[in-house]
Amino acid sequence: MNSASSSNSNSVTVANSTVLLIENDRNVSAALNDILSDFGLRVLLAYDGLEGEELYRAHQGDIEMVILDWRLPRQDGRDTLRKIRQLNPNVNVMVASGYAPEEVLTQLDDQRPITFLSKPFNIDKFLDKVHQLLA
Repeated sequence: MNSASSSNSNSVTVANSTVLLIENDRNVSAALNDILSDFGLRVLLAYDGLEGEELYRAHQGDIEMVILDWRLPRQDGRDTLRKIRQLNPNVNVMVASGYAPEEVLTQLDDQRPITFLSKPFNIDKFLDKVHQLLA
């Protein structure tokens, strides 16, 4: 899973950026944390929607991007996204979900634009999208 090396040339432009990763699967969260850290990013981790919202409130001045799972305990991705966007309507958001893109996009209401990535995903494609959002 360590294909981050192919994208390391991109890390110069995004190094030291802070990403909030909201993902309830601890194995996925750990793997993505390692990949993003190898990419030169600072990662804040939350395992449910309420924790993600609280971390965003506490660090919103530092967070340049949110990676958001759609199905989360305590507060789903839709409500978490809405509350984060109330704090910062311009925050870069990538929704990573096993749901069909159409299903998630119809639930977004006025919460666009977002970047959507279907799970499971290719690590290089994931890193390319992260770089695009942070560039």
